[in-house]
Amino acid sequence: MKKKMRFTLGKKTVLMVLTMSVILCATALFISYRTYQERTTAFYEQLGYNVVRTLASQLDPDELDHYYETQEMDGRYYEIQGFIADLVGSSEVEYLYVVRPHGVGVTFLFDSDMEAGENGDYASGGYCALGTYTDLVGGFAENLDKLLEGESVDPIVQRDPSYGWMMTVMVPVLHENGAMAAYVMADFNLEDMVREQQQFLLSTGGLLLVLTVAFAVLYLALIRRFFVRPVQQLTEAAQSYEGGENKKVFSGVKIHGNDELKTLADAFRMMLVEIEINNMEQQELALREQRLDSELQLANELNVSMLPKALPEREGGYPFAVQGSIRQGQELSCCFYDYFLLDRDQLCILVGEVPGEGVPQVLYTAMAQATIKSQMRSGLPLTEAVTAAGRQLHELSDSLCLHVMVGILNGTTGQFTCINAGLPRPLLMRGEDRYEWVKALSYAPLGQSENVVYQVLELELRQGDRLFFHTEGLDEIAGQDGRTFGEEQLRLTLNERQSRQGDLEVQLRYVSDAGTAYAERSGRIRGYALLGLEYRRRDRAQAYCILTPDAAGNQQLLEFLRGQLSENAVESQRLAEVMVLADELFTLCRRCAAPDSRFLAECAIPAGEDLLVLRLKGDLGGRDPLKDLEGGAACHAVEFLAKHCEQVFFEHGDSVDIVTMVRRIEREAERRQRRGSRGEEGTANADRVSGI
Repeated sequence: MKKKMRFTLGKKTVLMVLTMSVILCATALFISYRTYQERTTAFYEQLGYNVVRTLASQLDPDELDHYYETQEMDGRYYEIQGFIADLVGSSEVEYLYVVRPHGVGVTFLFDSDMEAGENGDYASGGYCALGTYTDLVGGFAENLDKLLEGESVDPIVQRDPSYGWMMTVMVPVLHENGAMAAYVMADFNLEDMVREQQQFLLSTGGLLLVLTVAFAVLYLALIRRFFVRPVQQLTEAAQSYEGGENKKVFSGVKIHGNDELKTLADAFRMMLVEIEINNMEQQELALREQRLDSELQLANELNVSMLPKALPEREGGYPFAVQGSIRQGQELSCCFYDYFLLDRDQLCILVGEVPGEGVPQVLYTAMAQATIKSQMRSGLPLTEAVTAAGRQLHELSDSLCLHVMVGILNGTTGQFTCINAGLPRPLLMRGEDRYEWVKALSYAPLGQSENVVYQVLELELRQGDRLFFHTEGLDEIAGQDGRTFGEEQLRLTLNERQSRQGDLEVQLRYVSDAGTAYAERSGRIRGYALLGLEYRRRDRAQAYCILTPDAAGNQQLLEFLRGQLSENAVESQRLAEVMVLADELFTLCRRCAAPDSRFLAECAIPAGEDLLVLRLKGDLGGRDPLKDLEGGAACHAVEFLAKHCEQVFFEHGDSVDIVTMVRRIEREAERRQRRGSRGEEGTANADRVSGI
């Protein structure tokens, strides 16, 4: 549907041309008139200066003073008056006179308008005879101060009510000391000049108007033919196109010449071709997106079906924690994680990815995962099971392969064995230390070749040790500087306090959020899988736990010590004593710690020794909680600890403060053995008594 234009391009062009023509015409007329006016005015000024300077050269200042003071004429006076009359007759001067300024007016000394009387003197002739005084008005009054001082005054142009436009040119006649004697003034009638200027203005303005109209008409005709009309044709063709209809209308657009409009018309035609191609591409893209959506839905369903089932509940729980996470990108990705029990105390974990995208890769991923699980449950050793799975996958497809990490954790001993077949190296954190890359070889992916001999990596895990596994999609996240996340930020992110101190689920979510923030834009993230493994079984000789500096941390410490002492068969009386001492020590440490800080509690019971060593590690700001006390309960607590412990001391380190308590303990077996020895000794004594 065509839209009615309120102000067309043609109207805008006409208005623009007319405005430009009027401005140019007015500018030319103004400049011409001012130039003509300045030249004619300058002509009369020069003529006037020639006349007054000629007359001034014939005047003697002393004579002028004499005529002004006596107001008497003599022969010299008549000569000057005659000279003035000759100057007026031989030039275009209207009036020529000599005046003496004083007061607020002037006194006439000579005047060309004076006429001689019957007796031959000028006194009976004109009204401006010698001694006539008149007040100054108009431009003369404005320059009165200059006239009284004998200074030069610019020509004065003003309109006289009786004579019309007049110009007065004047020069002073000065004594040798610079004193003013009189002014010689000449008046010019400018009425003819003004009429000539008006005539010039009218004739020039008319000529410019005619030329402007002619030029505007010609210019508008050319503009309409070579610019406005082609643009109108293109506009009508574009409006008629209506998003695909009436496509042939552009072929009727005829553009003459080889200028930008011709290029624009050709560009419109090329645009129609590109629109046709783009529409076809959009249709194909819509089909591809629909197919990709179907593939993504299938992949998501398969991923959900391949996710591990929750481990069966067991009394006392498991000596390990395992948590996985999958991040799907905008493209179809084939990554997975899995974990399952091989027997009561052995956990098998899988983290893998099939390179590429598409339905074949998704199906291959599902079959590869099922193949590995089947081989691992067959009872074969890890190396043989993985090798057999690789051969089966190679027979299944020699164009696809699986990058996978297969590992087994013995929950009883903490022994972890794994094979890395093309996956990035895992990271290991010992206790509450820091994550470091595991130095292990990465072998060829499964299914790539049937002649690969895999070797096992063995790690001995202790309580609190964590392993972090991931696929290549996380490493490949690119930042704005082009550096990848795995190369730059992965280990730093894992070692942040929020990551290390959180549980596995929080840690995986923290890493995933950090990867998203690192990416230049989220759309460039490829899918990836994450898996975290934590070993939790205590060591009888040494164990640890993380505490908060509050009542909840206090309770957690007591539960931790109760379990550790029970594990080492410490008798209940000694256990209660140790817990009381630990409670007092932790209360003292809490007073020096920040509310958001954390403590690491280590409980060590060396083999073969009847000693318990409790260490509380944390940030105390270098303050010794056992000193600088202000009396009261804190002092009593320190005295109580010193009395019932072998040692209690404080150490200040570079990054952490340590408070250590050493307490002698007695195990249940030792107590029974000692009681048994006492019983035998008592029996022997009784026998000896009986024999006596």
